[in-house]
Amino acid sequence: MAIFRGTEENIKKAAKHLQKNNLVAFATETVYGLGANALSAEACEKIFKAKKRPKYDPLIVHIAEMYQVTDLVQEVPKVASDLAEAFWPGPITIVFKKTDLVPELITAGLDTVAIRMPAHPLALALLSEAKIPVAAPSANPFGYLSPTTAEHVDSQLGEEVDIILDGGECDWGIESTIVDCTSGEAIILRQGAISAEDIRRITGSVQYGKAVLERPLAPGQLASHYAPNTKLVILKKDENPGFAQSVKIGFLQMGKGTIEADEVEVLSEQDDDFKSIAHNLFSALHRLDSLGLDIIYVYELTGNDLAAAIMDRLLKAAAKRS
Repeated sequence: MAIFRGTEENIKKAAKHLQKNNLVAFATETVYGLGANALSAEACEKIFKAKKRPKYDPLIVHIAEMYQVTDLVQEVPKVASDLAEAFWPGPITIVFKKTDLVPELITAGLDTVAIRMPAHPLALALLSEAKIPVAAPSANPFGYLSPTTAEHVDSQLGEEVDIILDGGECDWGIESTIVDCTSGEAIILRQGAISAEDIRRITGSVQYGKAVLERPLAPGQLASHYAPNTKLVILKKDENPGFAQSVKIGFLQMGKGTIEADEVEVLSEQDDDFKSIAHNLFSALHRLDSLGLDIIYVYELTGNDLAAAIMDRLLKAAAKRS
């Protein structure tokens, strides 16, 4: 599938594909999404098939205007309204009780639906032009590295997508924070670009839901996810793994310190520049994963909520796949 620049003409073309229940990959500020008409189970079935995604893992619905929430949810709790007002458009996903208009396929049979309004101008323009809510998980094979460029999408799912809209490299580089508001309280189901402290300033309090579930309540809750094909190992601070000469090593470097490796990707010049680390993480892993290495090393990361979100991705990328 050819990659199309995000021009007005191409956005209109992509919107027509969505209206015809076809698949469209597009840039958001977090990662690239694989979009389909959220009101059509037939269209969303194509997402699961293209990604080889299990149907117990729910999808996120993307909207362009707040009024679109009305038909999709039973009610908008005050905590949800406050978060939407504070962070939409932006990298936060809010979980509501759904209406029957939302196909059960999207919600994995749950009575809730996850909704977000992306901040990327291309995504908003596409959603506005299509005039329908769009279900859009990350545009990659299930469980593998999330795409942060159009080229990542093309290399992983190009044959499955009807059109890829290129909006450049994603700003955040990690997925949205997911917050369940159905109880009237803010409960974080997935850490992401918006921190718990950011949320607490709006809601007064925040809790954490169970991180790993056999039947996830939101995307990104499985133990193994976001993973390269190459084995990824997380090192403790100051740990030296001791390399065999015959092993080809990759290293994700944060700050000035490094280890001897065949290939090095620098995520940031400072080890506490978490915004740069998040922005560069998946692109760096994509590059290292393409080099035929035997193993990729990275040191564990500590710090603020964004650091915790990054570590969540690294731990899932390093977890053994079932």
